[in-house]
Amino acid sequence: MLAAKNTKLQHTAIFMHIFNNYSLQQLNSFGIPTFTSYYIPLNTLTEIEHICNILDLSKTHFYILGGGTNTLFTGDFPGYVIQVKLTGIEVVNETPHSVLVKAAAGINWHELVLFCVNKGYGGIENLSLIPGSVGAAPLQNIGAYGVELKDTIHTIEAIELSTGKTRIFSLSECEFGYRTSAFKTKFHNQYLITNIVLKLHKEARFVLTYGGILETLETMGVHKPSFKSISDAIMMIRKRKLPHPMHLGNAGSFFKNPLIPITQYQLLQKKYPGLISFTADNEHFIKISAAWLIEAAGFKGFRKGNVGVYESHALILVNYGGATGKEVLNLANLIKQKVANQFDITLTPEVNIMGEYI
Repeated sequence: MLAAKNTKLQHTAIFMHIFNNYSLQQLNSFGIPTFTSYYIPLNTLTEIEHICNILDLSKTHFYILGGGTNTLFTGDFPGYVIQVKLTGIEVVNETPHSVLVKAAAGINWHELVLFCVNKGYGGIENLSLIPGSVGAAPLQNIGAYGVELKDTIHTIEAIELSTGKTRIFSLSECEFGYRTSAFKTKFHNQYLITNIVLKLHKEARFVLTYGGILETLETMGVHKPSFKSISDAIMMIRKRKLPHPMHLGNAGSFFKNPLIPITQYQLLQKKYPGLISFTADNEHFIKISAAWLIEAAGFKGFRKGNVGVYESHALILVNYGGATGKEVLNLANLIKQKVANQFDITLTPEVNIMGEYI
């Protein structure tokens, strides 16, 4: 299962840290007590290139861990967990109207948001307080409050794991979709993202019509929005609705909002007038609120042993303390089955599930 290229693994410890039988409990936001056979933090590009030369990743079981905020481990991981720890944010080009900002994969996503809003750069302020790392953000095409990462991506730098060579991906090559990208599909485990470059704007262009932003700005006494005030409003909303992983283990939204045909939506809407929906890119489909479905199925605030559904947001599955990954998975399965039976809609996890799948 673990394969090396022309050298013995123990020799790599001379060049970088390789930890054996390493606990991942502090590296996943669910706080699940699980171990990996090997944990490798990569702090420099040289270390990344070196690991590509040392390990035959085509024959090795490995997982690239971002910030650990979108992963559920259902058991110990029998392989390598690799985590990019590169840091640095820089402005690479600036005009009177726009700016290109380059950020390393190991940076905390919210740290990048704060850097940009404090500089007066707009485009990602609605993505404030999303947990995780910069490098993991493109895989999921993170999104919130009417904005997705794809709206600002200029290029992505990544290293091909089989060769150690750097490749620059354009926006179109990333093939972004709803909570997905080429890095999650056809390029899965082929590239390791090292940097992203965002194209941001300086004009007062805002997305304010989603999720109570305007109402929150009003309560803040803000009459002329700015990137900073919108970011502050988003943080207020998220803190009010979502539990902090340090206080209650969770991975944010556990399920994606499902896409269903318009005809199915129309039938459901007649039966459930309060059904919450959103427009989709495809005119023949509509996006249904997974949170609404889960709450309507009776799971909001539900608890079973050490796990449950957060009382203030039905999309958040939580570890009340001492839960195993399988307990979280069993709860997710229970929710998925009930929603399917009641609404004939299949929920798909947004969280990466390592081990047993649902």
